[in-house]
Amino acid sequence: MKRILIVAGGEWQIPIIRKAKELGIFVVNTNLYPDSAGFEFADIGLVANVLDRDKNLEYARQYNVDGVITDQSDIAVTTVAYVAEQLGIHGIGTATAELFTNKHEMRKFCQRNNFPTPAYELCRNIADAIRFVRTHGFPVVMKPPANQSSRGVAKVTSNDELEHAYESALLQSNDKTVLIEKFIGGTELTVDGIQLNAGSHYCLATSCKTHYAHNEMVANQLWFSQRHEQIDYLALHEQHNRLVESMALPYGLTHAEYKYDEGKLYLIEVAARGGGTRISSDIVPLMSGMDSNALLIRMALGEKISSIEPIFPDRVAVLDFFEFKPGHVKVIKGIERVRNMTGIVTIGLNIKKDDVIALASDDRTRHGHVVAYADAPATLRKLLTEVHQTVQVYYE
Repeated sequence: MKRILIVAGGEWQIPIIRKAKELGIFVVNTNLYPDSAGFEFADIGLVANVLDRDKNLEYARQYNVDGVITDQSDIAVTTVAYVAEQLGIHGIGTATAELFTNKHEMRKFCQRNNFPTPAYELCRNIADAIRFVRTHGFPVVMKPPANQSSRGVAKVTSNDELEHAYESALLQSNDKTVLIEKFIGGTELTVDGIQLNAGSHYCLATSCKTHYAHNEMVANQLWFSQRHEQIDYLALHEQHNRLVESMALPYGLTHAEYKYDEGKLYLIEVAARGGGTRISSDIVPLMSGMDSNALLIRMALGEKISSIEPIFPDRVAVLDFFEFKPGHVKVIKGIERVRNMTGIVTIGLNIKKDDVIALASDDRTRHGHVVAYADAPATLRKLLTEVHQTVQVYYE
């Protein structure tokens, strides 16, 4: 029986753990907490920080694994690459992992290779940020170069906000640097795809993203479709395929965010893992007919895959995030009714009775999500309206 190490074992890793088990593979799962959700579905659950490369390598050697992967967890990508490299098994390499997890490296790569790139600078102190703003003006975005879930990311529109935004980004930065870049307006898009280990990169699911009114750095909805009235998705896919292949990703899932502004497609970031909150496990198959998790597992275990045949149905899907008013939660109603609605794939809340909730400050603090699909946009919008009318939070 083949053995695989899956690094990270939170809620979003459950689908790929279960997929590996369905394929008859012995699963070793590591995560920081003893009660991690993924441990229930793995053969072995072991406590290790996903950032602890050596502890994960120790476990990989102990259980003599044949492959190592992660999904929907950006911070685990470099650990997975390191473990695979040390064991001499299939991986993407630590240098490539760094390129796909460090936004400053991505910016430099895009600039060198003539992909549209905003002005940017890596700051080592607040003086660097002040100098950048004097040259390029507001608005700007401050972010840690390597983190996930929009932690420490802020749009800055004035000098009064600059120092606080810098310090917030610095707190989330692993190397004590902060990336500042000129803010790009326009429409935000996401692309999820797969790089085959014996073939090309394929774009499998594309969304148009919107954001909370109180925080435009945090998404409140991803609307997946096969086309857009104003944006050429084929051009987006061509550019993204070219980007991933030029970045020399050996194989794996990809998740990218772009901004379309004044006729140009600007890369915001690209990751060597699938989109979170069930995008790679649930939405990609809905929109392309491709089981990307199974493909990833097969390639990590050494199977060569030269081509796939996606089928793109005339369908729409949505990843929609709840936003309830702040307050002390007394009771939540309607979740089970929503689960039984036609077109609902999954629904989950991050809040519960007696919680005191506030507006979302980053991806982790969103109140909950629903994944749904339909054959027509109007049908899906009607379903979403029904979902939001059904799920009700009552307060103390």
